[in-house]
Amino acid sequence: MQGASRIIGIDTNENKRAKGEAFGITDFINPCDSNKFASELVKELSGGMGADYSFECTGVSTLLFESLEATKIGTGKAIVIGVGIEITLPLGLFAILLGRTLKGSVFGGLRAISDLSILADKGHKKEFPLQELFTHEVTLADINKAFELLKQPNCVKVVINMP
Repeated sequence: MQGASRIIGIDTNENKRAKGEAFGITDFINPCDSNKFASELVKELSGGMGADYSFECTGVSTLLFESLEATKIGTGKAIVIGVGIEITLPLGLFAILLGRTLKGSVFGGLRAISDLSILADKGHKKEFPLQELFTHEVTLADINKAFELLKQPNCVKVVINMP
């Protein structure tokens, strides 16, 4: 939707490939299929240069380092979306000194009050494949089940139906 020519998705869960393709990924990397780091695999797919932008969604600090390393020297931007339990970041200062940028983004930069209704409307009109994210539905009374479902490998997002 924003004009990217190549979108590389990385996950150890093969079930996420189809979900990623619904949202436009052109290449999928499962790092378990290689003895190389994910950043090296991204650089191979990008002709050795690295990605313009990298989004780290897990909150795992070692993967944050990989996300930064996967970007282009001088202009690459790594954006942290996921929040993990770890507080310290094992970053090599060298990656930053080479001109890469590390940024944070709470809730993907979405403004809940004004943007959620727009996103929902685009999903309803089939302009944005929002339904592809929903893999399970529960009632509000079963909210604890929703948290357990999120731990399952085939779960992406759980919809909680409220009366």
